Parts: sequence; C-alpha cells; structure tokens
Amino acid sequence: MFAGERSLTSWVKESISSSLNQVVDTNLLSTIGKEHFAAKNCVLSILEVGLECCVELPNERLHMKEIVTKLKKIKV
Repeated sequence: MFAGERSLTSWVKESISSSLNQVVDTNLLSTIGKEHFAAKNCVLSILEVGLECCVELPNERLHMKEIVTKLKKIKV
C-alpha cells in the first residue's frame, strides 16, 4: 500500500480530498444532518493539524503551543 514514494502522510492527504471514510472510523461520522457536517469538519481539521505536524523538515513543523491552540479552537 505504501510502496515507492507513497507514505502514510501522502495517503492521508489524498484521502482527505477523495474519501474521508478510508482514513476515519465510520462510527465517528455516523451522525446525521448538521451534526454530521460538524463532525466531518472537526475530523478534517484534526487531520490537517496532524499533517502539519508531519512536515518533513523539522523547522517547518508547528510548535506544541501552536498545536494546542489549534486543537482548542477545533474543540470549541
């Protein structure tokens, strides 16, 4: 699955834009209506923060204070 240049990070990036269900447990997205939309946005935001933490160059990665701030905003 991760042969060649493909990595977990690249797979998540691709899956976010095509099929979120491949990355996230479907039970997390099993809500309906407005709650489903909010849950999906929350999950997408968390995945984006995770991807920002996985940038190849260490000096380009987020600092822990920035990560905590972003996660608190997502929670609200």
